[in-house]
Amino acid sequence: MRITLLFLLSFVLQFIIIQASRKWAFCVDAGESEKPQRLHTFSTARAGGLGIFFSTLIPFSLLGDNAEALMLASLPVFAAGFYEDFRTGLSPAKRLLLMSCGPAAFILLSGDAIVSIGFLALPFALAAPFTVFAVVGVANAMNVIDGVNGLASGVSIIALIFLAAISYIYGDQLVLNISVVLIVSIAGFFVWNYPKGKIFLGDGGAYFIGFLLAETSVLLVDRNPAISPWFPMVLLVYPVFEVFFSIYRRRIKRRGSAMAADSFHLHTLICKRVTKSNSRTSVYLWALVWVFGSAAFIFHANTPALVAIVIVFAAVYVFIYRRIIRFNNPF
Repeated sequence: MRITLLFLLSFVLQFIIIQASRKWAFCVDAGESEKPQRLHTFSTARAGGLGIFFSTLIPFSLLGDNAEALMLASLPVFAAGFYEDFRTGLSPAKRLLLMSCGPAAFILLSGDAIVSIGFLALPFALAAPFTVFAVVGVANAMNVIDGVNGLASGVSIIALIFLAAISYIYGDQLVLNISVVLIVSIAGFFVWNYPKGKIFLGDGGAYFIGFLLAETSVLLVDRNPAISPWFPMVLLVYPVFEVFFSIYRRRIKRRGSAMAADSFHLHTLICKRVTKSNSRTSVYLWALVWVFGSAAFIFHANTPALVAIVIVFAAVYVFIYRRIIRFNNPF
């Protein structure tokens, strides 16, 4: 019953935002924009993150423990993205600084940080800044893959399903509850976003989901030392690797700015050269994420195996990317 009510709350909030956007031109992603990565042709509300944010407020406050701290720490991260959705104009430096306040606040409030990378324990003086870097990186990575209908939200739901399953096995009720709340809240957005794209996550939604995914992963590993820190890394390897590969492509191969937007992300290439369909593109990448998530689930406590899985993913990604680039439509 509670899950149904939460889904309905998220669903209704998205509907209200869609109507408000149409009536008052509120947080609109224009169909005629000059963004090189744009794949839609109609002006669309880009404030889906607002509905997800408000639909999680009450459940997180009822969970207690570190859930309240998590929601409080998410405020600067969500604000950084939502400002871009509402007005735009926040410089990358200011945006990163504001986003960094989120994981820093959560470390102060909860004491949870990435204290091990599997092969090496980190002293807190290194663990704290590394955690801030990693969490902000995942938040940005989720925004990078938010380019076709259902992709970012679908990838997030898949990762959260595996986080929920592992937390259930280990009896971690807090992480299980957080994961379920997020799955249901995102699902209320997903049905509006996929397949027709009635509303987009926006920067605020992508940053918010990415932040919560990263911090929930930190909580899971910190509270359950038997779980390898590489387990959540594999769950999120697609968006994370997309960022690293994009930096390599833009800075090394094309000798341009690593921060400059372009139309050469994997999802963009698949959409334009393989599927010719916005919605079908997501299905291909969901399948890829599910396969590697399943492998992570099986080897969740085996760090060497998980590292090997990350390497295999990188090889598969590069192979697919090069095939599409070289042969235009090889599938």
